[in-house]
Amino acid sequence: MDPLLEQWQKDYKNATPKLDTAALLSQITSARKKQSIKAWLDLVAGAFVSLFCIYALVFEATSTPEQVLYAILTPLPIGFSVWAFIQRKKLIKTHTLDVNGLLLFKKQQLINQINYWRLNLIGCSILWAVLCITAAVSILMYNHTTIWLTQVGIGTLVLIATLARYIHVKLNFKSKLKLIESLK
Repeated sequence: MDPLLEQWQKDYKNATPKLDTAALLSQITSARKKQSIKAWLDLVAGAFVSLFCIYALVFEATSTPEQVLYAILTPLPIGFSVWAFIQRKKLIKTHTLDVNGLLLFKKQQLINQINYWRLNLIGCSILWAVLCITAAVSILMYNHTTIWLTQVGIGTLVLIATLARYIHVKLNFKSKLKLIESLK
């Protein structure tokens, strides 16, 4: 064999990263189980929040603006949950019969994760803004201070946690994506 060809093959093998396909397959199997559990938890949580909005609309709303607010908010949690459920189930069904399929699964998982947290942050921000407006109106017009300040405080904590998670996912996104691309 030509020594130059042998050297080229040796250099190519040395430059190609080692990939433990068994470990990667194990990670993906575990990730699929987790995605399935998260999909169902998201769906149940969204349904629960939407049911609570219906309850609040029927039994707790004391004014027309509150009723309109709850009527508008009711489909949002279940809508987001259904979207997240569909995205997770699509990811779970991704074929991973070869190394490229495994790497594509990991890449798609990263993309879905950043999209999920971006949309979650947008939704939480909108809900928080509406909550603040409703709280201001209820405090100024109906003097319901304690309950609304508590709700705004809890909403603020949820928004901060969501923002922190989104920032964390976004900061790690490029490095994780580069790692996956380097394995191809």
